[in-house]
Amino acid sequence: MPLPDPTAPAPAEEEPDGKRRALPLVGVLPAVVLAARHAYELYHPPRSKPGRTPRNKNLPMREFTVVTRRDRITLRGWVVPGEGPHTVVLCHGMGRTRSSTLGHIEMLHRAGWNVVAYDMRNHGESGRDKRYGSMAERYTEDLADVLRWVRAEPGLGGGEIAVYGFSFSTWVALSVLKRIDDRLAAVICDSGPAFEIDSALRGFAVLRRSALPRSVRGGAAFSVYRACFSALCGHMLAVRSWPPDLSRFTTRLMFVAGGQDIVVPAARIAPAARHYPDSERWTAPNALHMNGLRFDREEYRERVLGFLKRSFGEAGPADPDGPQDKRADIHG
Repeated sequence: MPLPDPTAPAPAEEEPDGKRRALPLVGVLPAVVLAARHAYELYHPPRSKPGRTPRNKNLPMREFTVVTRRDRITLRGWVVPGEGPHTVVLCHGMGRTRSSTLGHIEMLHRAGWNVVAYDMRNHGESGRDKRYGSMAERYTEDLADVLRWVRAEPGLGGGEIAVYGFSFSTWVALSVLKRIDDRLAAVICDSGPAFEIDSALRGFAVLRRSALPRSVRGGAAFSVYRACFSALCGHMLAVRSWPPDLSRFTTRLMFVAGGQDIVVPAARIAPAARHYPDSERWTAPNALHMNGLRFDREEYRERVLGFLKRSFGEAGPADPDGPQDKRADIHG
């Protein structure tokens, strides 16, 4: 993805009389500087205070660590054991931590499965790096290391494994299938991925808009900020071969979009979902970004748990645990 040239002529604004004038340099420089800083912070967010744990929901848990093969970064996570042999691995959204998945951890644990949730590199209690390139490779290989640990861990029952990604992590959850030797039973993508990665990165820029200085929030200055932010994020992410060719895999896929999501709208996810014609697809009608479990709780639980039961071989084709209209409802 080409980077914007800060030395290029500034964008022009429209005068009331229809003439064009260059945007003052004073408006361009802060936008470019902020975009560069925020792009780096997307993958290296400031440290946050420790969040709640499964113990706050009276769930059993133990902690674990995985050291990445690539660069010896320590990833810290939880195991919440279930009654059955199958395991669901949760990957939180960018800028969040494993604590943000507690509602899903509880839902999956109550369904009887082992749940594994970890802090991605540069997030929560996991180790930090200062890298600014090949971030897609790093996050994908980290998930592959966690999955290898899960498969080798004797306390997890040796059953089937599913991955559950949110927002940014949905890209990683799909890409990891080509990085591991072992089969995954299922991948669930909640609030992503966008078929066009640049459009999703522009959506993340809009999320930051209200926190920007007033001089950068609107007009051409914000256009410069958004363009630089998405270009720099894409350059650091360095995604290759998107969407991944998964035609040789038997892993079942499910895409969940939020009907009210303005960050990664359902219309942006729909082309990615259609790329995998056998996938199951659903739009949670009242959900914003990553909060379908909150705003569409009953149907969300029914659809997700039914999909996982079928993927784990716990339910036959006539099982009532989830709707069978697998191609319906992602609009766009």
